Amino acid sequence: MRPGPHEAKPPPARVRRPPAARVAIVQGAYLVAAGLWPILDPGGFMKVTGPKFEGWLPKGVGACMANIGAALGAAGLRGKVARELRILGVSTALSFAAMDFWYAGLRRRISRVYLLNGITQLAFVGAWAFAEWRESRDGRRLPEAAFA
Repeated sequence: MRPGPHEAKPPPARVRRPPAARVAIVQGAYLVAAGLWPILDPGGFMKVTGPKFEGWLPKGVGACMANIGAALGAAGLRGKVARELRILGVSTALSFAAMDFWYAGLRRRISRVYLLNGITQLAFVGAWAFAEWRESRDGRRLPEAAFA
């Protein structure tokens, strides 16, 4: 039965995204924004992070970051984050955190502002672990076929 002109339509059902999808969206947005920054505003990027001797390097790393972020964000918006993308999210965060803490913290070769990025990346690792725990606890995550 269709509602008449004076009848209110029921509100659309609200679907809550799984925890991993929410993490993928947030990490994806962060990586896209951080990745595009040195491409779109190299001067502003270097004012905050310090001078770079190889101008192409932050742009190349930024492009890779933005591409990874776009893939994570797209999967998150779709609501289904495959295991491979979960691994990509965690391994990307761990890689950036390791580089940031090694070169900004221990070696002091790059600006200490990179330590903030390292902390953010570790927060993403924690968010992925929490999402995995929540989904396994709630029984939301279905096993994936090995060769599907």
